[in-house]
Amino acid sequence: MTLLNNILKWTQTLPAWQRDAARRLLQREEGLSEDDYAELYALLKAEHGLPNPDSLTPEPLAASHLPATIQPGQSVILKEIGKLTHVNRIAPDQKLGFSEIGMSVIYGGNGSGKSGYVRVMKQACRCRDQSERVYPNANDVASTHKTPTAKFKIEKDGNIHKIEWEQDCVPDELLSSISVFDSRCARSYLTAEQDVAYLPYGLDIVENMARDVIPELELRLSVEISAIDTNIYAFNHLTGETKVGALISKISARTNPKTVEALGTLSQEEEKRIEALGKALAEADPITKAGDLKRFVSRLKTLAENVKKVSLWVNADAVKKLKKLDNEVVEAELAEKNAALALQAGEELLPGTGEPLWKALFEAARKYSTEAAYPDHEFPHSGDDTLCLLCQTPLDQAGERLKRFEQYIKDDVAKTANEKRENLAAISKKIENANLAIPLDQELSDEIDQLDGDIVQAIKEYQTSVNEKRQWMLGALISHGWDNPPDLVGSPYLDLRRLAAQKLREARTFIKAADEEHKKKLEQEHGELIARQNLQKSLQAVLDLIEHMKKVAALKKCKNDLKTKPISDKSKEFASEAVTKELKAALDIEFANLEVGHIKTKLKERNVKGKIFHQLLLEIPTNRNIDEILSEGEQRAIALGAFLAELSLADHSCGIVFDDPVSSLDHWRRQHVARRLAQEAEKRQVIIFTHDTSFLGQLRDEIDENNLDNKICFLEWKGQYSGNVCDGLPWGHSSYKERIDALEKIHKDLVKKPWPQYPNEDDAADMLKAYDRMRAAIERVIQDVVFNGVVRRYRDWINMGSLKGVVGFDDAECDEINRLYQRCNDLVDAHDPSSAKNAPVPNVTALGKDIDDLKAVIKTIQDRRKAS
Repeated sequence: MTLLNNILKWTQTLPAWQRDAARRLLQREEGLSEDDYAELYALLKAEHGLPNPDSLTPEPLAASHLPATIQPGQSVILKEIGKLTHVNRIAPDQKLGFSEIGMSVIYGGNGSGKSGYVRVMKQACRCRDQSERVYPNANDVASTHKTPTAKFKIEKDGNIHKIEWEQDCVPDELLSSISVFDSRCARSYLTAEQDVAYLPYGLDIVENMARDVIPELELRLSVEISAIDTNIYAFNHLTGETKVGALISKISARTNPKTVEALGTLSQEEEKRIEALGKALAEADPITKAGDLKRFVSRLKTLAENVKKVSLWVNADAVKKLKKLDNEVVEAELAEKNAALALQAGEELLPGTGEPLWKALFEAARKYSTEAAYPDHEFPHSGDDTLCLLCQTPLDQAGERLKRFEQYIKDDVAKTANEKRENLAAISKKIENANLAIPLDQELSDEIDQLDGDIVQAIKEYQTSVNEKRQWMLGALISHGWDNPPDLVGSPYLDLRRLAAQKLREARTFIKAADEEHKKKLEQEHGELIARQNLQKSLQAVLDLIEHMKKVAALKKCKNDLKTKPISDKSKEFASEAVTKELKAALDIEFANLEVGHIKTKLKERNVKGKIFHQLLLEIPTNRNIDEILSEGEQRAIALGAFLAELSLADHSCGIVFDDPVSSLDHWRRQHVARRLAQEAEKRQVIIFTHDTSFLGQLRDEIDENNLDNKICFLEWKGQYSGNVCDGLPWGHSSYKERIDALEKIHKDLVKKPWPQYPNEDDAADMLKAYDRMRAAIERVIQDVVFNGVVRRYRDWINMGSLKGVVGFDDAECDEINRLYQRCNDLVDAHDPSSAKNAPVPNVTALGKDIDDLKAVIKTIQDRRKAS
């Protein structure tokens, strides 16, 4: 497997998707499928940064996919495979053993389970054909998601190894030392020079990479690129002497989409600027127009200021101040009430005490006391000798009352409360009488409405909101409830100022338009904005074009991975190393052995840039496709011959496995295959699975003729399971010796029964079945012993070499065989016996004697033949 290892090493220098392709080419016996190509194409694009919607990841060719390298002189023997679980409907308790030397033949008809065993072996032994998965029992729902497993027993250089296999896990490399014949062991192909070249095992991976995979992906790439629209003619209307025109003329995959978006996105101000510039440039008398606009701007500003003034009455600050004043009045009135209570101190005072008239009397008393009665004392003087300032009698307890009166006068809370009430009442009246109407005449309203209808509506809504806010404020002064004030709707002040600024710019634009030099600048500005406006209409299409260009650029980068020449050159290099004179000689020998010797080989040298490369060619006319020139049988024979030729050059004696190697071969060529495999079985372990009865007979002939060690068994259904292993062959394919052995076993079973004196229907049926088998055994004796195997039913040829052994067959031998055969005929269901005869069935003693008589006549014939 040196070539495969060299190919593996080479693939490690390739892009990941090509390494994945190499794995697929190794494992797909029938070539890559549409799904394979689709996935490889997706992996190719993903490697160059293109979208990978299915999130595919490459699975490169690895050593685990290849058979292990077999060391010179190494011997690996497959002793047994068994314990198959979840492998189709194969019974899990079976063990399939093999002869350690010589030939093992496993026969199985359709549905017997043969294919299940073979598929497991192909996967476990790393056969190239990995296309057929092993599936669990489809009729068992519980097993649907189970993983197939098996156990192998291997002998390597005299040591036993037990190995477990599980699907989708890397199999033990020791198992890969067993070679499983694969029809892909050799491939032929038509070269550019119309020669038919032979590809050694594995080289087709490289050849098909260059010949099939790369061209197919290159075709898909070209189709996808050509389907992407990158035509810029649809955007010719955007070209010109503008920034947009310059961008479009140089648009490519490198164009920054953000730059395009910035140019192709206009603000409301820019949209209005386009309109203003258009009007200015079209105006016949721009100076007059500018004057009209300035006057309009002045009116807008005045209206805005009026809105601002109105808002001062009802905004949050106004509410905050009014609330504060109201709270102060409430607090002053509370203080006034508390002072009045302190003044009385629970006494009954004269009416009007504490009122203004009383306060005037108290102030007169103060003046009289400090200026005349008690000038040397502070007022109120309340000593023991103090007299009342009015009645001039001693004060006694009235002194304390006089002090309370003095404190009341000093605090003057009633005055404070009264002042605050008067102040708040004045402010309330001012708010109530304030003119909060926003002066918007009909003419101005119509003008604004033509420019921005939302502003007029906003003014009206604001006016309503102001009025409602004022009413709430006045109501709060009465209820003193200032929580949850109604919100003012948005003020139109800023919108009015914005409109005024816009119209002022327009006025200035009209003034500039009156000057030729400035007008040119305006025309240039207008042209740039118009170009951007046009780009805005086609913005998404332009962005899509850039994405298309980027995708095409990325796809074109993929072409760097699609160069076939380096791969073709490497294929030639590998071929030159693998193709030798020894290989040519081995192929010629094997082709002759398999009766395709008419297909000759020749070595061809090619000089490529001074380097010599070799090709091994098959001499076949090539005026048509190879499949039309070579029959399916010839192609199969070439593959088998190539397998055996390369095996003959390998310095090891490891076991080999064949699954129906004569499929598609003519009957006469099958004999040559059987003979060649028998020759190989003398050197190494050979295991053959087959369902072909003719080939089975030919293999048995070769085993007998070459006296090969062998193990023959067959697979059959038992109960609910297939794959049950039975020694020998089914009765219909067994030899006369095996049939006589089976008869003796039947006889022993009947003796053990034991045989009754008066057998019933079931007993009679068992005995008749035994004689039915004896009759078939006698017929096989006639074929294999009497006629010495000259003619056999599975052959289409006569074995003339055995004809001499037929001479000497005498009447006595013939009569004895006829007697035994007629006894069977008289008993079996093949004939309808007379009911009047009512003959009893033979007993076990009679059956035993008849078997012995048959063995005796066989021995007589064989002894006579040996003596002659």
